[in-house]
Amino acid sequence: MIKLKAKKDDVGRILFKYLIKVCDNVPVSRIEKAFREKDIKVNGQRVNDKQYKIQLDDIVEVYGLQDAFKPAEKNTSQINFKLIYEDKNIMIIDKAVNVAMHSEENCLDDQVLKYLNYKKTSSFRPASIGRIDKKTSGLVVYAKNYKTLVEFEEKQAQFDKVYQFVSDFDEDFLDITVRLKKDIKNEKMIVDQNFGVKARTLFYKEGNRKYAKILTGKKHQIRATLAYLRYPILGDIKYGGKWAKRMYLHSYSVTFHGLSEEFSDYNDQIFIAQPRW
Repeated sequence: MIKLKAKKDDVGRILFKYLIKVCDNVPVSRIEKAFREKDIKVNGQRVNDKQYKIQLDDIVEVYGLQDAFKPAEKNTSQINFKLIYEDKNIMIIDKAVNVAMHSEENCLDDQVLKYLNYKKTSSFRPASIGRIDKKTSGLVVYAKNYKTLVEFEEKQAQFDKVYQFVSDFDEDFLDITVRLKKDIKNEKMIVDQNFGVKARTLFYKEGNRKYAKILTGKKHQIRATLAYLRYPILGDIKYGGKWAKRMYLHSYSVTFHGLSEEFSDYNDQIFIAQPRW
């Protein structure tokens, strides 16, 4: 039997996901079995409602579990991001080119955890709000607590996200919507105006600088749309761009909008990272 006490960063998470996150050495099927067999108590009462929302200081007991927690591993990441902004709720980072967000050695997630000296004390760990490609540099927002993560993920469709790029694009302004679908064989997105999901992008120039503002957040949206327009990004070999030392796409700015009263101080705040090329 294991006994857990809910912390501040657990509040609001449903019981099923809470147990999956905390008991990270236990298969999901074993957690499901505990619900089926009513082997879970919350504050002394048997519970089999997966959707129960965790409250502060809840005592959760699960019978029949052993070795429920993975041992902590030493984080050997080398921090190479540039910190743009940080407070108690968020971090805004300028990610270096050719750094993966997740699941690779020295990925950005691991770098952030090392920077924060993260130690697991709850079901939450700092997490990115959205993501950018490995070959794309620039701004990434991280939530430092669960309440912030839920709020920013829920409202991120209202944020203004602008990218800077280098290509032969030569129009002052273009508002274009395409439909994208996966090309599984070639691991990329292609335009299919009959069957794909809608992706809308505003492209514009300011002097000799070229920008893309995404109005929908679809995978490879800017890269695939520019390839479709026959203006592939310099260095984006996958989408027909000319070879270069890097892919010249950079997450340039983010402006927050639509956040609730508790987070209203962030509304209309703009954060910028200049490309390092």
